[in-house]
Amino acid sequence: MAGTFHLQVVTPEREIFSGEVDQVILPGAESSFGVMRNHAPLIAALQAGVVRFFDADGRENSLVIGGGFFQVSNNQAMILADSAERPQEIDLARARESESRARSRLEGALEGEMQVQKDRAAAALKRAQVRLKNASGS
Repeated sequence: MAGTFHLQVVTPEREIFSGEVDQVILPGAESSFGVMRNHAPLIAALQAGVVRFFDADGRENSLVIGGGFFQVSNNQAMILADSAERPQEIDLARARESESRARSRLEGALEGEMQVQKDRAAAALKRAQVRLKNASGS
């Protein structure tokens, strides 16, 4: 029996989840990866995407994150996310507005514009697209 481990998900604004889980699947910077009880210590960068985890009763839960970091050691795991929300919390109108604004910034980037500004616009567009794709009812 694999057993459970403790997962905490926090953003600068709030703690969105804290509890025992069987497994967590994360959107790593390079690719998705999963963690179960007794995983080796790890720190990893996360990209905008969906975090899926299975609680102690086997129910699947998901959170949409805007990127961040994941750390696990001694069956204690933490996600430090730039932003995190449950699919049912996503405001579709606001997400569409964010996508439109990011797309305009990215498409309107001048040839000589700094790469940092282009990267920020691309990251904002990806976050908005992930939110739209994973909103409940879409």
